[in-house]
Amino acid sequence: MDLQDLRAFLAVAEERHFSRAAQRLHISQPPLSQRIAALERKLGVVLFLRGRGGVRLSAAGQALLPQARAVLEQAARAVEIAQRAGRGESGQLSIGFAGSMPFSELLPRLLRGFRQAWPQVRLQLREQSSSEQLRQILDHGLDVGFLRPPRDLAAAALCTRVLQRERLYVALHSEHALARRPALALAELREQPFILYSVEFGSGLREHILQLCLQAGVSPQVVQDVHEMPTLISLVSAGIGLGLVTESMQRASVPFVRHVPLSDAQASSDIVLCWRRDDDSPVLRNFLQLALAEAPAG
Repeated sequence: MDLQDLRAFLAVAEERHFSRAAQRLHISQPPLSQRIAALERKLGVVLFLRGRGGVRLSAAGQALLPQARAVLEQAARAVEIAQRAGRGESGQLSIGFAGSMPFSELLPRLLRGFRQAWPQVRLQLREQSSSEQLRQILDHGLDVGFLRPPRDLAAAALCTRVLQRERLYVALHSEHALARRPALALAELREQPFILYSVEFGSGLREHILQLCLQAGVSPQVVQDVHEMPTLISLVSAGIGLGLVTESMQRASVPFVRHVPLSDAQASSDIVLCWRRDDDSPVLRNFLQLALAEAPAG
């Protein structure tokens, strides 16, 4: 049997009349009668008992009817599943993000928008350093990542796009002498105890901050290395020192911490979206369409 056999059988079984069943299938009656007769020969049983007023199911036909309906429903379901996957409406997407990203308004908004648009897609979210995200993306462990780019990001296998540029702020203890200033220049932070991002942070932010300090003639007195911005904020609250964080970290409600904007030129940090150039996943395509709409022009 094939699906056309079952559709013909079901139409006749439900209409109880060959002419009406043929009209329902948009064919003429003779080909339908021939198909049913051929099906009965294949099975070696009589499916319909013919009479002047139409047809009725034989015992074999009655046994076949629920099975035919189940097979056709399953076939329709299989087609639907395949089409939904091809449109990126189902499946899974693995997303990496640096520890500071949840404090940005951008990531939560994109995740919420994607869930609303494609609720059947399973999202796998992983908090990882920028360097680990890059490794995982290249190794097919992640589909896409939100990261702060390292200097050596240029990889032929990757695509990247800046989604947001955040201003850098100085995070100070609320009782620090500079905490009430409307803005600060790095040159004013000479001899201050610095909390700096470690090399393992893997985002290039450490190198960027050191370059800004060099341009300002400041040699930072590093008292502690950290892996993530939330840790830096906590240490500032404890009075260990001060450090540079992105604008969105003001949303981290930590006591005894004030954020003062940095006035130096190029005192900013990018949020970059990264994915494999050869990834043709429909789910990723839908996510990129949504996310790249947030990217600045040019």
